[in-house]
Amino acid sequence: MASIENRSRFVVTVQNCENLTRTFSYNREKELAAYVAELKASGYKPRLARTNDSYAVRVRGAGQRSQCLYASSEGDAVDIKQRVELERRNGLFVDYAKGRSVTLADLLARYLREVSPRHKGFEVEGYIINAILADAGLARLDLADILAAHKNPHPSLTGKAFRRATGKSVRKPSPATCFVRKPFADVVPEDFNDYIDDRCQSVEAPTVDREIDLFSAVCRMAIDTWRIPVAKNPMDGIRRPRYFNERDRRLKGDEEMRLLTAAFNEDAQRSIEVRLEELMAAERAQSEAASTTYRRKALIKAARSEYLARAEASYVHVPWMETFIQFQLMTGARRSETLALTWENVDFEAQTAFIPESKNGRPRKLALRSELIGHLRQLPRTEERVFSMSVDALRKAWARICQVAGLVEADELHIHDLRHEAISRVADSGGRLAGGFSLVDLQAFSGHRDTRMLLRYTHLCMPSLAKRLDQAFASASAPAVHRGRRRLAKGSGMSMADLTNANLRPLSDAAAQQPHEQPSNVVQFRPRRVA
Repeated sequence: MASIENRSRFVVTVQNCENLTRTFSYNREKELAAYVAELKASGYKPRLARTNDSYAVRVRGAGQRSQCLYASSEGDAVDIKQRVELERRNGLFVDYAKGRSVTLADLLARYLREVSPRHKGFEVEGYIINAILADAGLARLDLADILAAHKNPHPSLTGKAFRRATGKSVRKPSPATCFVRKPFADVVPEDFNDYIDDRCQSVEAPTVDREIDLFSAVCRMAIDTWRIPVAKNPMDGIRRPRYFNERDRRLKGDEEMRLLTAAFNEDAQRSIEVRLEELMAAERAQSEAASTTYRRKALIKAARSEYLARAEASYVHVPWMETFIQFQLMTGARRSETLALTWENVDFEAQTAFIPESKNGRPRKLALRSELIGHLRQLPRTEERVFSMSVDALRKAWARICQVAGLVEADELHIHDLRHEAISRVADSGGRLAGGFSLVDLQAFSGHRDTRMLLRYTHLCMPSLAKRLDQAFASASAPAVHRGRRRLAKGSGMSMADLTNANLRPLSDAAAQQPHEQPSNVVQFRPRRVA
């Protein structure tokens, strides 16, 4: 039913003569015999060995398609043979040859066409897969065409505009990427390990790890959903890159004040630009009808010079970036959640903001403090979104603000650091409350699906935990000492008459040295002697 064929290479060596070493494939036995005879005729003693690195498992059965499976060692070949024979005895037919008819690159392209459009990160996955295909010498796929042809794309991709292809690549080509052109059944963990080692030379380990996550998703989809059987998942046994990129950046000193001051100035410049566009609306429309680009730019330049002073004197200050920073510091929301927030999902009466879909795919609500409500009321509601800016516009504005505030280089501050600062402040402020904030409270505030992500904040919850421990172990029945006398615990069973007859005063040293019988209901108290 199943047989194993050794397809390992033959290696002919001669002692102390490395130049006479030659390798022959398994099907070149005639050439091998001729070379060995030639060496013997020349007076050499050739040695013959095999590399033991290639085996073929042939599977045949009456009325069933023949298969040829491959293994990189004799042990793997035996495992495959036993597995196939067991499946045949149980009446199963698994077409392992199907994995040899499709390459890993084909699976990547299919994943991009069928699965990725269902994800919010379709654009990012598309850039990664296209870069991998380009490194392997294959054609890129058009993301706009793929999204338009998909039947059920993610709702957030509606009206998505993709970046124009400039022909320039910021990715350093990786020669190890060529393994994606191999048949899926021939891909082995060593291919991925070589890819990881090669990519880690040009990019950071977290970037490589995200690419391996995409490879893993494609392999799981191919095996579990598309039913492309392989002897073993090629991702089993890979060595992922080790890294630690957890940031613990907190605002210190006057950094928050400098940040908000720089944001105020940024908002002032943007407000002036908005007012300037309003004043030069007629000139802007006139420039659109200009016959040449030179003429159009000249009209715009003249209009800006004419109305700039008037715009600076009459603009209305709108705190876009200042409110954005306050929102991040008071809610701990993710950047994507904040930018996607709409006015209809903000409830000023209940002081909440509803997020229909967070990073983990689940909806959640943000608690809005009264101070933050006041900041939000200052923003205009001319747009559907609360913060009507793109990711690129926010990134550029943030870079200018940090440059002005001096939060660059060694003191560099990321937008995501504001979320870490917000969660840390909530955890830290719990120590000022009797009940404090627990890890579950922090989870509700941060929106983390797994509480293990919040373990980095547990040390900030210790003050509130100490207060809750005091409350938990405090008992009205616990004995107390007042002016050298121990108060009786509740439920001790002693009456007022017993208390009148009992001597509850502390024993002096002299009395303590005289042995005498005490009533069983008398409580003795011996104060500690201080040296």
